[in-house]
Amino acid sequence: MHPLYFFQMDKSWINDRKFSPAYINGVKAFIRFVLERCDVNAPIHCPCSECNNRKYGHLAQVEDHIYIYGMSRTYTRWVYHGEPLITEASETVEHETQDPGDMGIDSLDEIAVHEYHDDDDDEDGDDRIPELLGDLYKTADKEKKNRPKFGKILEDAKCALYPGCTKFTKFSFLIKLLHLKSYYRITNIAFDALLQLLSSAFPDNNALPRSYNEAKNLLCELGLGYESIHVCENNCVLFWKSDANLDQCPVCEESRWKDPNGKKRVARKVLRYFPLKPRLQRLFMSKETAENTQWHKLKRQIVENEMRHPADGKAWKDFDRRYEWFADDARNLRLGLATDGFNPFGHMSNSYSMWPVFVIPYNLPPWACMDQSNFMMALLIPGPKAPGKDFNVFLQPLIQDLLDLWKGVRTYDAFTDKMFTLHAAILWCIHDYPALGTLSGRSTKGYFACIHCDEDPLSQALNNKIGYLGHRRFLPADHPWRKSRLFQHLRFWRNWKR
Repeated sequence: MHPLYFFQMDKSWINDRKFSPAYINGVKAFIRFVLERCDVNAPIHCPCSECNNRKYGHLAQVEDHIYIYGMSRTYTRWVYHGEPLITEASETVEHETQDPGDMGIDSLDEIAVHEYHDDDDDEDGDDRIPELLGDLYKTADKEKKNRPKFGKILEDAKCALYPGCTKFTKFSFLIKLLHLKSYYRITNIAFDALLQLLSSAFPDNNALPRSYNEAKNLLCELGLGYESIHVCENNCVLFWKSDANLDQCPVCEESRWKDPNGKKRVARKVLRYFPLKPRLQRLFMSKETAENTQWHKLKRQIVENEMRHPADGKAWKDFDRRYEWFADDARNLRLGLATDGFNPFGHMSNSYSMWPVFVIPYNLPPWACMDQSNFMMALLIPGPKAPGKDFNVFLQPLIQDLLDLWKGVRTYDAFTDKMFTLHAAILWCIHDYPALGTLSGRSTKGYFACIHCDEDPLSQALNNKIGYLGHRRFLPADHPWRKSRLFQHLRFWRNWKR
């Protein structure tokens, strides 16, 4: 069946009143849909609001549940019952999600306009937008040092992969190759060999690079590179800003280099930092993504007692009440920060731990803000051990960018074709309990482990163990266990017996 069929199906009945004519017809259409794709006698996922596809049942039972409890309002893509994922359907629908390698001249034009706005950050800059694109192509007679930043990329976007090629340009084909390398984890050596094979197979005078390093230079021109910041071996300081030219740590006086007297200076420890400000600004270079950053305000349907987007949560609403000036502009970004350690070698016998720090923009629609492609790695903290209490040392570049974003950064919005001041704030941190202690610096073990009790803990020593016995205070005031000592004595006796 053609994937476009699924987009033509009317699923608005999910939000209608139960047992209304539209709702009954919708349930019948869903049952017919399932009958065409599933075995009648086999149990299927139950999409009612109670089961929410976590439980199975026969078709008649599922139909009764949908009538009684209602269809789950978040289940608008019936992937458990035969409907393909949106990525499969979007390939046949015009103006849907773009393939990673199909970035064309239009997208690069939007990026180039933004780059010109960075140099022309005055009040009259908005009126010059139509003239800017024309200036980008007037580079033939200019000196190389005067060429626009994206001039070479625009040329590559128009350059055919080889003479007579109509399917790919040099830029689009290279982007596809780099995407495949990242997705399938192709090594640099294998990628070099692949490029050499393709270069020899294509006709002469092809524009394909001969090595991964040549291909990687394209990412740097697009602003997708990272900064290498040297770190003291003992995690004392970053050799950054005022300490950038030091050869020794000002705290522990350890050398910055592996071989201080060698000809080639190699740092002992390196932090990779992916600048956050340009990556957030890049969200607004495309009209589609710039519009999606306002989805939570322009297109979100609010349903009472249902959380369908982070904007429905208490934290988002409380933040908007406190900072009304921030909430006035829907383009201001609410971010989440996530971190955890992992072993890059995949061998548990090798105790090596690196810590990536991700930033997640939550303004986007729910299917986009939790998509892996929109997770932005901000830091890659080196090992071999976890940073522990020195985590704040590695966070300095990210915190500096976040402070600048809170004050405001001038940004070009392709959707409105105007400049605006972009603000951003961290609303949530996503990590496990040990990482909470690492990131926040507070104790998450021992007598003060509970983050809710804080300075008034409930912990007591119980025969070489720590027990939390005073939690009855969270019971209602008229609860019979509130003042009963029997409950506490029984807990103490059981722990003592163990």
